[in-house]
Amino acid sequence: MNNIISIGQEESKWTEEWRNISPETEIRMWDYYGGRQYITKYVPRFGKVLEAGCGVGRYVFYLSKLGIDIEGLDFAKETIDYLKEWQNKYGFNQKFIVGDVTNLPYEDNSVRGYISLGVVEHFIEGPQLPIKEALRVLEPGGIAIITTPSVSWNVFKNRTKKEIKTIIKKIIRYKKKDEVFFQYEYKPEKLKKFIEECGLNVTLAENCDLLYTFLEYHNFNEEKINEGSFAFWFANKFENTAFRALGAQTITISVKMAEKMYCFLCGELSAGKESLNKYTVPLCKDCQENKNSKFYLRGVLPKYAGRYIFNPPLKKPTKEICEFSGKEYLTDELFEDFGFTKKVSPELLMDKDNNVLLCNKFIQPIWRNRKLIK
Repeated sequence: MNNIISIGQEESKWTEEWRNISPETEIRMWDYYGGRQYITKYVPRFGKVLEAGCGVGRYVFYLSKLGIDIEGLDFAKETIDYLKEWQNKYGFNQKFIVGDVTNLPYEDNSVRGYISLGVVEHFIEGPQLPIKEALRVLEPGGIAIITTPSVSWNVFKNRTKKEIKTIIKKIIRYKKKDEVFFQYEYKPEKLKKFIEECGLNVTLAENCDLLYTFLEYHNFNEEKINEGSFAFWFANKFENTAFRALGAQTITISVKMAEKMYCFLCGELSAGKESLNKYTVPLCKDCQENKNSKFYLRGVLPKYAGRYIFNPPLKKPTKEICEFSGKEYLTDELFEDFGFTKKVSPELLMDKDNNVLLCNKFIQPIWRNRKLIK
């Protein structure tokens, strides 16, 4: 019988992976990996947020710019030490800690938001342990954003090839070799089942990221997805439609249920669980009258506000006029226009109502080839 060698949770593998990638590279590639429209929509604006398995911290840094109280955790000590030093270069002061996503160094009911992007699929025994830890540390009404790779065309193709090879090897009695496990791919319904079995209430489970589906299928040949290609047209035409079911990522939004929960829009412990019959996040009765509550109605999915900007040159800081306040501001050296179709000053991002509006209506998809960014 052949052995299975699991490398998905080897610290040395991820240390080496992150050693060759800088935070600048990951930040500036923007939507090379899709799903930002979901993450920015559902990340809590009140309370502490944890990214468990943060890698080089691209979302910790980005979301902190959007006014989110967020910190990062990863088991790769060398990477965390590097991030603590690197962030001084750009004036960040985010908290990064070394830790295990299956045994978080946080008290019960201590964080309002939990983000896990491409982490739980690397456990050969299944994703239950990190998901149960998310449930433990979340406050009542806390939001968990959990993503994994989905069964894309490329994954389906490779699985089919592997099954055919396995059948042929059995027929010819080929001597089995050790197999290497790196990750699973979960369709939305499968990941949802795991999460709900662990005790969280899944309010949204979807596929997304059509452009990456084509990139992956064409063996990461950028020419196959650039402007003028079928992939570029298809992704722009159908990312916001039911065709998102063909996307390369599975993304889920879950809530820690309780009789009384923290309201997503005001942050008070005032939302009843009945609000989740109508909304995807807990909302108190007063906030159900808030103009932004309509974005969180069941069936209202996150959407990109424009076409992909494909491989734009890096934008140097320039003076702009905020379209909301009319005041002049300097664009950000790293985050350019913060990934929105509207010009918005850093001060306006700190206003939670404006922030929610921007993240629901004005997300600009930007795609840069991560390998070309220095």
